[in-house]
Amino acid sequence: MRSLPLRWRIIIALIALTLGTTLALSLLAQHFLESGLQLQDNISASTSLALNDAVDLAKNHYESRKEALGDIGNRLFRSTLPAEAVRSQDLQPIRDLLDSHDLGDAKLRFAKAVEIASLNLQGPPSGSVVRRADDGDASLEMFVPIFRDGPSDAALVITSPMIELNNVEQAVQAHQYLRMIGSDLRSEFFFYFLAATIGLLLLACLMGVRIGFGVTHPLDELVKGTRELAKDNLDYRIPAGRDDEIGLLIGSFNRMAEDLTQNRRQRLEAEKIAAWREIARRLAHEIKNPLTPIQLTVQQIRDKYPGNDPAYTRLVHDCTEIVTEEVESLRKLVQEFADFARMPSLSLGRHSLNDVITDIVRLYPEAGIVLDLTPKVPDLDLDSEQMRRVLINLIENGLEAAGQHGRIVIQTENHPDSVKLLVVDSGPGVPERDRERIFQPHVTSKQSGMGMGLAEVRSIIESHGGQIVAASAPGGGAQFEITLPVPGVPARQPEESI
Repeated sequence: MRSLPLRWRIIIALIALTLGTTLALSLLAQHFLESGLQLQDNISASTSLALNDAVDLAKNHYESRKEALGDIGNRLFRSTLPAEAVRSQDLQPIRDLLDSHDLGDAKLRFAKAVEIASLNLQGPPSGSVVRRADDGDASLEMFVPIFRDGPSDAALVITSPMIELNNVEQAVQAHQYLRMIGSDLRSEFFFYFLAATIGLLLLACLMGVRIGFGVTHPLDELVKGTRELAKDNLDYRIPAGRDDEIGLLIGSFNRMAEDLTQNRRQRLEAEKIAAWREIARRLAHEIKNPLTPIQLTVQQIRDKYPGNDPAYTRLVHDCTEIVTEEVESLRKLVQEFADFARMPSLSLGRHSLNDVITDIVRLYPEAGIVLDLTPKVPDLDLDSEQMRRVLINLIENGLEAAGQHGRIVIQTENHPDSVKLLVVDSGPGVPERDRERIFQPHVTSKQSGMGMGLAEVRSIIESHGGQIVAASAPGGGAQFEITLPVPGVPARQPEESI
């Protein structure tokens, strides 16, 4: 049975992890909630009894305080203390009376005319004790009418705060509220747990889709890339753009494909060169042998002719010269085939590339060759004779392409792991479509020659571990770039994005 794709396994794993974690946390929270509610119920029973007793005590205290205020009010109603206090504005005698009845916390004030107009203060004040609740603070107030020369036009107000009653009432209300919300906690907990679970599951799904597709999509591209390589499609590349480990893997795959392409190209080039060398060797062998007998036979025909016919004699001499010249041309072509067919047997040694270039340029004193050599170029492992052949070939091609008034620039550049040699001419340049073909055997734009020179140049450079490419010069013309490795310095790898 085929297993689920990786992306769906990642999504399911995230959902399962989220759901399991949520359930575990909910069970733990529910345990503590039930424990708290059970503890609250146990405490609530004893608290209810205590609060009931406190309520009874507060009621008794309230009644006793109300009765005491009524008694004091009646006494003040029958005495002249309130009238004297109004005249003298001295409340101390009344305060002393309150202290004697344990009502020292009571407050005294005189009521205003507007306030007493709505009160019937003709009778005794014991029935005028009322309870007030201002800003949640309960208190007892008693109005004692003051009679001076006629009906009551003022009243003494005694206010006794009921702090104990306030505290008990607040405690009772808080206890009732806790008992009321205790039953609602379970339903609220279930509601919030359900909402949190749904939210976490949606988040887990989104994260799973994001991570799953984000991880598996480039993996699918890698699988597709390996299949394309298996189909021998070495030009397939995976688009880059990631800066993580998968991006490193994609970069490694692309470099591997590039290396395979390069290795294939080098292998094909090597096979082509080997085939051409074999052809060149056989042609050189087959053509070289009859050239000398042909030349000797023609010369003998010319030398052995004893006739006196001037016209025929001149014809024999002309034919002999033509055949001799063509034989020499064939001999040069045979030598070119022979040189190409001979595998370069390198004799490496430490040489300065600048010195090799300077020695070769001395052979062309009349040519317009400009040197732009970087000083302190490190010595390289070179076969000086083979490098001379490379430089002579490139200079000859450049002089022929640039013409009589053209010029050639030879540059060297120093790099951390290599030395670059550039040969630039002022000729018409090399078309882009031919920049790779010109290094193949028997590809040439010259009227003479077999097109073996640049193929031989590439073979020598690659046997030195270097590379050669053709490009367009910045100012026009052809530019050949040769890269040679510096001994003992490892080649730098392309930088990987992280």
